[in-house]
Amino acid sequence: MELLRKLKEVGTSVIPISLMVTLLHLFVSPLGDGQLASFYIGSALVIVGLALFLVGTEVGLLPIGEKIGSTVTAKKNLPLLLGTGLVVGFVITFAEPDISVLASQVASVNASINETVLITLIAVGLGLLVSIAFLRVIFKLSIKWMFAIFYVMLFVLALFSDPSLVPVAFDSGGATTGPMATPFIMALGIGVARIQKKQEEADNFGFLAFASIGPILAVLLLGISNPNSEASLAQGMAVSYPSGNFVPLFLEMAKDVLFSLTPLLCIFALFQIFLVKMPTRQVGRMVVGIVYAFIGLVLFFAGAHGGFMPVGFALGKGLGSLSSGLLILVGFVFGAVAVIAEPAVWVLVEQVENISRGHIRKSTMLIAMALGVAISVGLAMTRIVTGISIWYYLVPVYTLSLLLLKNTPVLFSAMAFDSGGVASGPMSSTFILSFAIGASVGQGGNPATDAFGVVAFVAMTPLVTIQLLGLLYKRKQAKIELKGAKG
Repeated sequence: MELLRKLKEVGTSVIPISLMVTLLHLFVSPLGDGQLASFYIGSALVIVGLALFLVGTEVGLLPIGEKIGSTVTAKKNLPLLLGTGLVVGFVITFAEPDISVLASQVASVNASINETVLITLIAVGLGLLVSIAFLRVIFKLSIKWMFAIFYVMLFVLALFSDPSLVPVAFDSGGATTGPMATPFIMALGIGVARIQKKQEEADNFGFLAFASIGPILAVLLLGISNPNSEASLAQGMAVSYPSGNFVPLFLEMAKDVLFSLTPLLCIFALFQIFLVKMPTRQVGRMVVGIVYAFIGLVLFFAGAHGGFMPVGFALGKGLGSLSSGLLILVGFVFGAVAVIAEPAVWVLVEQVENISRGHIRKSTMLIAMALGVAISVGLAMTRIVTGISIWYYLVPVYTLSLLLLKNTPVLFSAMAFDSGGVASGPMSSTFILSFAIGASVGQGGNPATDAFGVVAFVAMTPLVTIQLLGLLYKRKQAKIELKGAKG
């Protein structure tokens, strides 16, 4: 029954993209022979794979994540807690489908970047910042001040980093908190928060925000240590995404997923033997969940590599060479559809509606996020067309989001910075990013410098949108309290 619900949930997210692709193929930019059929097969694999993966995550990964978080915190051993955050954050990154897709696309257009090295650095950054997120809850540190300090530090580092890696860095922050990392990090964080004597509602949020900061920090430091990678970029290079060939892809993806999940399984086994000690029945459920997650990831990756990414690239290239204005318009529409297509977004808007006691409705938030992300992807396409520096986009939006921290309720600030990673999920790191790379090639640009940054654009929108909704909620609450005082 749960699998059927997830299939419906994920299907609702993928079908709008499929309809748009079909319409563009029929009336605007025809795809190559067999590409549309491969896309439909890939879409089916993505739907089934992501549904199986999400069920496996809920059954097998979330319970042990929460159990590890609460058990380690209850030991009141700070080195153990920090070590857990570092190790689990590091290992979970290798199992994250979004970051694997991003890293493969970065390596395909930048010869100086090694895919394994990039993922390793991102994993170290994520693990370190997850540990810092734990410290924030334990020592009751101000999340607003920590956000301000870290983001100012990131932009200072970006000034000295390789310009070609700045967009990749901010993309990696959005892609890291995907369908694997998001639920597990949230479960760990909730486990840490629940064990506190004085628990505040905002303590359950902010973990994903810090997890997003870590990869940005790591890639920017890579850019500082390797400042000449831009020299190896091949402008106008022949980028290709072969479509179809699903049978070889299944075998290749199975090896990759097994390699990614094995360290995670070892960590779980060690925690189970020496610390958590869950009942046998619960361990059995966890094993079943991991099997579901394994099968789901194999199907997801095969669908993404064999269907989604080739068609996204082909459409972007076709529209980029056809019309700049049409490219920007389609990017705008894809942005609106993609964010509503993310399953995690629906979870987020329900949380906001519940927390605000219905004052901020799901429909209001969905419209706000869809409009915001649509503008972001449209601006990303504008950047590809015009070649305007990414700084002119990132600096104003992040500056505004940090200024909003002053008056926004802390709960909404924490949710806003968490939701950036939620919005930039599988749709962004597979379809939207390959569409941007294709658009850059179609425009005759350099995809390594022009296309990357689109995931970051998607991730930064909720930082402003949700904080503005928080200010609206604050204003409504003040009116209600004033009316109550007068009455």
